[in-house]
Amino acid sequence: MKRFLLVALTLVLVCFSCRKDQPSHPELVLRYADNQSSGYPTVEAAKYLAELVKERTGGRIELRVYPDSVLGSETSVMQQMSYGGIDMSRFSLGTLYRFFPELWTLQLPYLYTDNEHMWRVLDGEIGDMYLRNMSGERIVGLAWYDAGARSFYTRNPIANISSLKGLTIRVQENDMMSRTIELLGAEAVQIPYQDIYSALQKLRIDGAENNLPSYVFMDHNQAAPYFYQDEHFRLPEVVMISVDAQEKVAAVDPLFVDVLIECAKESGLYERKLWQEEEKRAYEAAVESGVIFTIPSKEDLLELKKSMEPLYEELSPQQREIVKRIGDA
Repeated sequence: MKRFLLVALTLVLVCFSCRKDQPSHPELVLRYADNQSSGYPTVEAAKYLAELVKERTGGRIELRVYPDSVLGSETSVMQQMSYGGIDMSRFSLGTLYRFFPELWTLQLPYLYTDNEHMWRVLDGEIGDMYLRNMSGERIVGLAWYDAGARSFYTRNPIANISSLKGLTIRVQENDMMSRTIELLGAEAVQIPYQDIYSALQKLRIDGAENNLPSYVFMDHNQAAPYFYQDEHFRLPEVVMISVDAQEKVAAVDPLFVDVLIECAKESGLYERKLWQEEEKRAYEAAVESGVIFTIPSKEDLLELKKSMEPLYEELSPQQREIVKRIGDA
């Protein structure tokens, strides 16, 4: 009996100690939106971010992740964040450009030679500069997430650049993407992400462009089994927080603002690792499902890059200087 009472007392003390270190109810709950589903790298990285925030604020701040666009599309979420309706989210550069025109340069097609080149740029002075400048619309940039390279996929085979001419290709609501498609002789159609599969099935479009994990994750490989791996865009994504949410965090503890930034950056590194693993899985799944991959020849890549010259010629002197620095990285 004495032993039982001793064990019970020990458990009570342990529970009391836990409760003392970490409150049973958070002082602040933040809402984080994502348009992808659970299991997708960006969503899993957001959940990891939530764990870090809870741990490093001693449970005083909780981050709740809402995937599957349940809080709205990317554009809708951005608008809600600007007046504090949603606290945090992850955005594609394609969406952010509409609110931050200075991001035009980072969207240029064939800007980077490969993934390593892109991260040398974004982890350096240029990436930090862009994060600092993303502070309008009452939202603030915290960290970069990987979104791979975007390529074309179609219902019918693409042998080379000439095969793209005359095709109807879905793009995001983004001027740079539309211009890129048009310079290749195709027609750009802006339709919502969740409607692509239906548009392919109903023959409303000939194809689309996206990264490999998204292509497989949304079953687009079932409707468009030809993947032309030209990697025309490398568009990283940005974890952002509303100014209202940042002020609420500071009200709990001013030091937690920097804590949140560091947690976001750590989640970014974690997301990159998840992304690499997901790309490998997506490629294997695509091959197994019968997808035909075509890698452009060096001649085709040169022709593709040459067709983009009008976009580069329109750049301001300041933008050209950034492009030069990116090339030198």
